[in-house]
Amino acid sequence: MRPDPHRGGPGSLRLLIALIALLLLGGCRQAIYTNLTEAEANDVLLTLIRGGIDADKRAVDGKTFEVRVPEASMANAIELLKADSQPARHYASLGDVFAERGLISSPTEERARYIYAIQQELSNTLAQIDGVLVARVHIVMPSSDPFAASVKPASASVLLKHRADVNMQILVPAVKDLVVRSVEGLTADTVSVSLFPARPVPIRNNTVALTQFFGVPVAVEAQRRLWILLGAPWVLVAALVVLLLHAARVRETLRQVVPGQVPSSRDDDGTSDLSLRPDARHAL
Repeated sequence: MRPDPHRGGPGSLRLLIALIALLLLGGCRQAIYTNLTEAEANDVLLTLIRGGIDADKRAVDGKTFEVRVPEASMANAIELLKADSQPARHYASLGDVFAERGLISSPTEERARYIYAIQQELSNTLAQIDGVLVARVHIVMPSSDPFAASVKPASASVLLKHRADVNMQILVPAVKDLVVRSVEGLTADTVSVSLFPARPVPIRNNTVALTQFFGVPVAVEAQRRLWILLGAPWVLVAALVVLLLHAARVRETLRQVVPGQVPSSRDDDGTSDLSLRPDARHAL
């Protein structure tokens, strides 16, 4: 049996291996978050991989990314991301809050927008501290009433949700100082900082080890299955070829050694082979 030179090739073989690897390792995946920046997608991917979830990221349109996980791991992935406050929250900047608008705002609206913008800026700044997962700042600035008998002082409250393995208590004075110097009228006594440790995210040391299989990266655990799937058809073909060759040799040996016991009564050209059989001549 001679192999067909027009069938298969290195390119088709690599494609076949890639398809098999995708079927074995990829499974049915579903996007858990979309419309992410690359930095946000990396943070989400890190949290999922540390938690033992087989996740990957994919570029959608060159600017945004999505993170995909197997459907069977969707619930665990959502729980891990919620515990780690991923993806990170977006904060509005002063430019976003005070964007040009067509309508004229009242002084009260402008004041409310200013306070909100300061809160967003401070929250974004505090969220950059290592170990901080969520930062919220609430500022109370009393209205300036010229007829009031006494002026109420401004106050602020800060909420920090942080990792459980980070000691944020030592950073409270620095947080107060940052808020006091950012808002006029605040003092260290009028700023309160509340710390809330997050639930620890389980970290599993089960990183998938990869290896090269005909130029395609696959998991080491799946390499044996790939060899079996790739080699099974060839083993079957080889077995059939051996059987065919063995049958032809046995038949040829019978024709040469025992001429009178050839199983076929006709040659390949369709003529009778009775002339080769001694018993047939005696019968005639």
